[in-house]
This record gives sequence, structure tokens and C-alpha cells, in this order.
Amino acid sequence: MTAGRLGPPVTIVLEGQARAGADEADVDGVEVVHAPSDGDDTIAAIAEAHRGAIVVTADRELAKRVRAANAEVVGPSWLLDQLVD
Repeated sequence: MTAGRLGPPVTIVLEGQARAGADEADVDGVEVVHAPSDGDDTIAAIAEAHRGAIVVTADRELAKRVRAANAEVVGPSWLLDQLVD
């Protein structure tokens, strides 16, 4: 992974009113997914389906669920470090 970039695939999960901010789409390795209800359930399902995924979250309960699916959990500061040169 190069500085300032994330390697594909990248999935962004939007829930609630945030869904209005972007249409569901898959463009250049970045997929936007609208959670039908709770975003945590959608994220946990994606982590389960994609073993070895990296999930960015500060939510402890979600982190437990993601780790149980054998995915890696990193915090928001990790993501910021990836995006800032």
C-alpha cells in the first residue's frame, strides 16, 4: 500500500441519514453499501464474507464481532495515517 492510498477493495458502509450522502455504487475498487438498518450488522456480515478484511472502527462491540469473524480491526487514526501523505 502506498502512502495516501488504500488498496482495493474498499467498502464504505452508510447507515441512517448518511445513506443520502452517496448512492450505492462500485467505482474503481471503492464500493458504497447502504445498510438496511444497523450498520454494525452489515459490517460484521461483510467481515464474515471476506476473511482477512480490515475494518476501521472505534466501536468496541463491533470490534469484537469483527475479530470473531477473523478480520482485523484498526482505529480511525490508522485510516487517517493511510490517507495523509
